[in-house]
Amino acid sequence: MGSCHFIAITVLYFLLSRGTEAPAPEELSGRFNKYTASSPVNVSVIVDVVPVAGRPEVILVTCTASRTKPAAEVSWNLGALSDSVKVSTNTVKHLDGMFTATSSLIATPTVQMNQQLVQCVIRHSAMKEELEVDHKIIVHYPPQLVFVTPFKTLSNAEVYQCEADANPAATHFSWNSMQETIPNDAIKTEGNKLFFLKRTSELNGLYTCEASNEYGTGIGSLYWKKGEKTKDYTEL
Repeated sequence: MGSCHFIAITVLYFLLSRGTEAPAPEELSGRFNKYTASSPVNVSVIVDVVPVAGRPEVILVTCTASRTKPAAEVSWNLGALSDSVKVSTNTVKHLDGMFTATSSLIATPTVQMNQQLVQCVIRHSAMKEELEVDHKIIVHYPPQLVFVTPFKTLSNAEVYQCEADANPAATHFSWNSMQETIPNDAIKTEGNKLFFLKRTSELNGLYTCEASNEYGTGIGSLYWKKGEKTKDYTEL
């Protein structure tokens, strides 16, 4: 089972009273402008647990505008995810009359969601322009496609590399062959690399690489034959 993660990105978007000097733009994570108001808008974009592809519906990310009066409006620019996620919004009034507005994106995580960009959009009556905070969706998933490809080296060995589409990256690799025991005096392995130290017809055959991360394993295959260009058989 994957470990839990907590990611918080906080943008302090100051609403300054007229005549107050503004901090330099590079000191803030978001866009900065000067406004007539006395209270800051604290905007946070938070991921409580990194979503895992194939698991049940989960909150992908939550955007919060806290301690404003009146309440801020929080919405999203969803881009490619507009048909894939649900939006849940809520506004709470505190005893001191201040408001906190939140908006969450909810979905069943998929591999295709990984690295998709969304924007949390904050609007407030004291702001001349809306604030847009970028957030890249991160989804974890086991190895999907596993490739075995030639690897250039200065050594005399013929070397192949096992690569996997996985998030996080695959950290464990295991090589197997039905024809030969690995390693031996003609073949060796180092992590995701397979070395043919000798080129003899006895080594002809199918070789497989199992690439794993904390969520699962994917398999890629290579057919090697002496003196011929090898073939890569990719499996899910």
